[in-house]
Amino acid sequence: MFQRYLDPVIEEFTTGEYYQEVYNAKQEYFDKSGVVYEDDNEFEHRMCIFMDWYLFDRDLPGVDLPPIKYFFRKHKDRFTDDELNIYRDFCSTIHSLFRLKRFALIRQGVVIKDLFSNKTHTVMDHGVKSAFTRGDLFEARLIPFKKTYEFSRGFCFHPTEMQSFILGEIKKVRFQDKSQQTKLILQLSAMKLNHLRFQHIDVRHIYTFDSKF
Repeated sequence: MFQRYLDPVIEEFTTGEYYQEVYNAKQEYFDKSGVVYEDDNEFEHRMCIFMDWYLFDRDLPGVDLPPIKYFFRKHKDRFTDDELNIYRDFCSTIHSLFRLKRFALIRQGVVIKDLFSNKTHTVMDHGVKSAFTRGDLFEARLIPFKKTYEFSRGFCFHPTEMQSFILGEIKKVRFQDKSQQTKLILQLSAMKLNHLRFQHIDVRHIYTFDSKF
């Protein structure tokens, strides 16, 4: 499991001199993706998604590298060959919006399509398979680990009835830089929170950039 290799990165970049940086990152992230509260159903998932964004995507001030790449650069001379490969792969996670195509027969995996790149990936399950239904649309992060992919711990599932809207917005930014794709992912995340909080309102009035929420 990849988590035991990720724990030292979390420890180094969330404590001590980086404690304030995590606070600043939370403000930045939740301003864009919607503020989440402890009694929200998705609180744990949202915190996991935030931590992934902080570790894998957000550049540290003065370093211009996200924590995972800075960790790799600082410690690579002390890694074993196995660790060198693992942490190098950690520098290439895939954060995107996906659709579940089917359940794989081999090794209990799932086959998903990256809606930005149109690439298909097989992901090893490790206990989350029961949470999926064919056709699901969701935000997730794929962690490359020992020649396969695993899901990170945070998911954001979007209403399947909003597929046309979501695919239309993806089409607009598909060939733009990664920051624009991430911006859309965060905007959709905020829409999902509003959908959960205002379930009496038609989802089409929430999943729109003309919304008053």
